[in-house]
Amino acid sequence: MRGEFAQRGTEDIPVMLLGLKRDLRVEGEGMIYPQEGHRVAQEIRCDRYAECSAVTGELMNQVFEDIAKVAAKTTTEDGALSQGGCSVM
Repeated sequence: MRGEFAQRGTEDIPVMLLGLKRDLRVEGEGMIYPQEGHRVAQEIRCDRYAECSAVTGELMNQVFEDIAKVAAKTTTEDGALSQGGCSVM
């Protein structure tokens, strides 16, 4: 994924991987641990990894703070780095 961004010349745009549905995590087969999310984020060279549950609200405040911190990396003293807008994938 990050390689696709780099090919387009947007290496300076921060990328955050977000793990959702934390409330559905049940010990056992098929469970994805936070360490696995961090590993994948490192593999695709994300700037940040976080996870949360929209249903229970668990870690939601921290995730929004992380998103704001990552978004702040895209600004300069003159404002935004580009003329374009945000992209959600």
